[in-house]
Parts: sequence; C-alpha cells; structure tokens
Amino acid sequence: MKPLSITQWRALAATDPAEWKHLLADNLAKCIENTGRSVLSASIVDACELGEGVLSGVPYAVKDLFDVAGLATHNSSILPGLLEHRAEASAEIVTHMLKMGASCAAKTQMNEFAYGLSGENPHYGDCAHPHLENCLSGGSSSGSAHAVAAGCLPLAFGTDTGGSIRLPAAWCGIYGIRWKPHYFMGGGFPLAPSFDSMGWFTQTSEDMRVMLNAWFEKSAQPLDRPLKGKCFLPRDLVLPETYDAVDRYFQNLELTPIKQFDELRASLPDCQKAFNVLQSREAYDIHEPWLDKYAALYDPQVRARILRALEWTPEDVEQAGRSTEKVSQWFDSYFETHDFLAMPVCPSASVPVGEAKPELREQTLQLTTPASLAGLPALTIPVWLDSPRSVGIQFIFKEISPVVPLAILELCENT
Repeated sequence: MKPLSITQWRALAATDPAEWKHLLADNLAKCIENTGRSVLSASIVDACELGEGVLSGVPYAVKDLFDVAGLATHNSSILPGLLEHRAEASAEIVTHMLKMGASCAAKTQMNEFAYGLSGENPHYGDCAHPHLENCLSGGSSSGSAHAVAAGCLPLAFGTDTGGSIRLPAAWCGIYGIRWKPHYFMGGGFPLAPSFDSMGWFTQTSEDMRVMLNAWFEKSAQPLDRPLKGKCFLPRDLVLPETYDAVDRYFQNLELTPIKQFDELRASLPDCQKAFNVLQSREAYDIHEPWLDKYAALYDPQVRARILRALEWTPEDVEQAGRSTEKVSQWFDSYFETHDFLAMPVCPSASVPVGEAKPELREQTLQLTTPASLAGLPALTIPVWLDSPRSVGIQFIFKEISPVVPLAILELCENT
C-alpha cells in the first residue's frame, strides 16, 4: 500500500472525508489479510470519527497494552481475565490524542506482556518484517512498527522498557521515540513500571517532526546554540557491516567518539545484568497472582523471563542497584556539557525467527539498557545497510522536550 504522510492524511480528511474513511478501512483490511492476527489485535475503524485539532484526520494505532474504552486490553496474551474485561476508560495517550483531533483506528500486537525484543508471539503469530521475507519486525512493539513501516498508518504508539521501540524502529527502517518512565503511561498495563516508557513510530523524519510539534503544541523555542553531542560505537557488540554503516553515518555528522569510551564500554555487561534483575523482579510482582493458575497459558519464553526473579540472590539485587546508580551518574555528568549521545541500537539487521537467539537479545540489551536504567529518552534514526535491511542509531538525550530531538532531526537531514 502506498503510504500517506501525516500531512496528506490531514488534507484528505479535510477535502474528502468519505475517501479518508474508505482508504483507512482498506489499509487495515489489507493489513489483516496480509498478516493474519500477528499485527493488529483489533481494528476499530468503524468507530473512527474525525475530530478537531492540530492532528485532525490523522489515524493512528496503540499497542495493545493501552486501554481504549469499550475494548479489551489483551496484552497479546490469552489469559481469560484480560480477554473478557473491557476497559471503562481510555489511556492517557488516547485521551490526549483525542483532544488534538486524531483518530484511534487500531490496537496492535506485541510480544506477550511486552516482555521480548523479537516480535514473536505463539498465540497470535510472529510479527513479520514488513519488507524482508521470513524475518522479524522486532519487538516488543512489533505490530505498531509493522503498521507504520508497511504504510498502513502514519503513526502508532508503543512502549519501550529495554528497547521495545528502539529495536523495531531500527529493524523496520522507521523513526521511533521513547520518553521517560511514567510519562503518559496512565491506562497502560505495566511490564516493569520503573522502566516502562511510552513513545511512537513514524515512517519519515518529517512525520516525526510534525508529531513532536503537535504533541508539545510548539511550546518550546528552537535550540539557540549549536547542538552538542558525541558518538559511541563499540566494535565488538555489532556485526562488521553494522559497524561500517554506523561509522560512516557518524562521520557524515562529524561526530567524535566520547573520551569516556572505556568507562562506558566496561559498564555495558553490568547494565544488562542489572536490567535483567530489576525488570524480572518487577514483572514477577505483577504476574505472581496469575502464575499458579495460568502458567500454562503464558508464552514459555515470557514465563521463563518472569520466573528468573526467583533465582536472583540478594547480592544480585544489591549489585543491580549499584550499576543503575553508576550509569545514571555517568549520564548526569555527560549531559552537563552535551545534548545527546549517539550509539547503535542493535548488532545487526532483522533476522529470521530461527536466528532470534538469546545471545542476540542479550547483546542488544547491552546497547539499549544504559538509557533504560538511567530513565532517559531516545530518538531512533534508521541507518540503511542496503534495501530493505536497516539498523538504527539511538540519540539519547535528557529532558522531556521537543527541542533536542527536533534539532537532531535537523542535524541528520542536513548531512
């Protein structure tokens, strides 16, 4: 399907509302026809109404851990209590988007309970890459990334706990942003509340810019000085072709490596371990009431990740706290003189299902968990290896504000 930009969707709604509704319904129907249930968990196009506001005419989807009034929030699971309960009120992001005139058209599938990075789901089908045959979309916000990358919708929301927006954005060749934990997470089912962060995907840089300006109502002034940032590219954590492509991108941006490379590099395994400890403990606290009764209904990989919480020692938990404090202090010091840190998101482009090994997950987490532990926002920019294989760069920044990400977009567009 030929993708329309956010601006084009708005124009079509203004000039021909009937054609807008027809095109939206056709896009969603084709998505379901092409992917079965692996991308969309619910199409609600029949209930879509055109609102008034800066995003009037913009259809979007939400990851199916966010509540939409009147619909069940499945979390891409098959637990009876979730399938049978309909939300009484919509999540904060849905309410906010309604005020801006946008139309929620669908809910999207994910790794069950958002606990995964691959897009695999034994209940509804593995979420395929939108362009690479037999490859995965990345997760856990798999359906949202697929819907945008395939041109079905111009915008979709996801969550990122340990990379669940950053990795699918990188693998699907689209733009993704994650904000900070707790920001607009009301009405979202938690995975690990200390780390869960909402964000969204767009297909283009221009759409990301439009969305940033709309979300923040152009409340921030542009950066009134040169953007300051450096790059970090650990050769041993990425494949050679990823290293070469990301290195060329950094050179085009005229970014220099950080002087504290050795200190940050040495902390990455500790960040990964700390995140695994803390995330699984928080997830276990949430799922403990269900595990005895419904353990057999869980994705076995998700169940195993949750139950790891029972294996950690007090020393593991204490060390995880120290590692979190250390990396947070490192970023605090770094952001005293810089606006962003750019580093790769993933070791490689998308892989087939059989190659989504635990080693790939853990290697990816070494790249994504420093920002997660420090609770920092990140903007993901796609970097192409060839057509249609891509990886991504995460531009980690400090504040919930559009100023730095808008400046980063401008920087990348001018190279």
